[in-house]
Amino acid sequence: MTPARIALITFILIYSCGLSAQKSIRNYIFGHSLIHHEFQVNPTPSQETSIPHWFHFLAEEAMHDYQVSGQYGFLPQHAILPPTAQWGFDYVEGAWDSDNESFSEANFSHILLTPGNFIQWQGPTENYPMENTSPAAATIEILNWCIQQEDSLKIHIYENWPDMGGYLSNGFPPTLDEWTNYNAYLNNDFHNWFLEYHDILTESIDNTCVKMIPTGPIISHLLNISPYNNIEITTLYEDDAPHGRPTIYFLASLISYMAMYEEKAPSNFQVESIIDPIIADNYNSVVDIIWNELNNFRFENGESRVFCTLPSTSDIAHLDLDSKIKISPNPIYNTISINSEIQSHSMNIYDLNGKTCLPNSILIDTADQELNISFLPSGLYYIIGKDEFNNILYRKKVIKI
Repeated sequence: MTPARIALITFILIYSCGLSAQKSIRNYIFGHSLIHHEFQVNPTPSQETSIPHWFHFLAEEAMHDYQVSGQYGFLPQHAILPPTAQWGFDYVEGAWDSDNESFSEANFSHILLTPGNFIQWQGPTENYPMENTSPAAATIEILNWCIQQEDSLKIHIYENWPDMGGYLSNGFPPTLDEWTNYNAYLNNDFHNWFLEYHDILTESIDNTCVKMIPTGPIISHLLNISPYNNIEITTLYEDDAPHGRPTIYFLASLISYMAMYEEKAPSNFQVESIIDPIIADNYNSVVDIIWNELNNFRFENGESRVFCTLPSTSDIAHLDLDSKIKISPNPIYNTISINSEIQSHSMNIYDLNGKTCLPNSILIDTADQELNISFLPSGLYYIIGKDEFNNILYRKKVIKI
């Protein structure tokens, strides 16, 4: 075989492999400013305070296709159908010309939808004040309409982050205590509202993948561990809504990208200087933390809450272990009961700052053990189990009352 023919075959093989790895997402977003924040207090060169902006560049680096259209509103407004293609971006290709074609003609593959971040004071089935619909009912109406237009949709509910205003006594930015209280609410009552909301949707909508992206809790977890807890709040958020600055939307886009493409963000992505240097300098560690959080976000039966099809990667090999340890009760009062099928591993408790709460890790060497934690103050904690090589086996969120 001639060198020229070998080169041609090699080119064809490489090109074919590239095509087989390429993924395409045509995304419609029922959103608001925690997904696309156009009217900034601190203007940026382009749309750096939007998820589609960063999503596009991540997809481009991974050689994937991404097109997007969307509109502003809250669920009662989104339920006035059909929607429109209201958004436009400098760099991101639009997916739909709503003036000249129907929703079904756009051939969307993914729907991203988010409710308001200030309605979680009552349950998702309770009607909005002065409205005859609830968040759950409006969402079901929207999604069923979309499914009638396009029957092969993948749907993701975007869990945002709550309004911060109620936690501030003297305006933005928050004090350390106010920031701690805000994150406690985000990871407890606010997050539990989304879990109930997602459960209702999965039970109500048949034959369609309806998943959830826990954006707010993952960002909260990241920003409360070292070195990310050294980032100034005012470089992350610009008001008490709280609208983010570019770093927050970059983190949110990393989470959304990995959830929707079902793969890690590209490791060689060059983070722009507009993003906080602590995030930029630790980019691959940030990706690993997010990927682990997404993989561990599951229903009680072990099914992923995030992925329509679990990624084929050794990174999730440990997840089967997650169902083999049970921590009860949760919330916790004074004593934890640990029922474990995983013996001979270590366990410790961590606070939101990533600091260990026990002087030494505990050896789990029997099926049933108890641990007194009455000395811990009330709040959210992580119970993390590790093997002899310090690899994480599981991570459990628990609440101490």
